Amino acid sequence: MKVVQYFKDSFVEFKDHVTWPSFSDLQRDTIIVAIATVLLAIFLYAVDTLFTQVLNFIYGAF
Repeated sequence: MKVVQYFKDSFVEFKDHVTWPSFSDLQRDTIIVAIATVLLAIFLYAVDTLFTQVLNFIYGAF
């Protein structure tokens, strides 16, 4: 069956040909992504607050 062979080939590919990161690399990359996410959230909050203030100034408080 082609499906069974596909899964066998996929397993071999993951086991033998994929270079997995070390645990320390994984930790470092996770910390980088977490910090970037927090910084992006702070930036979006600031932009949203600024736009809210500008629109309230232009159109008056709702």
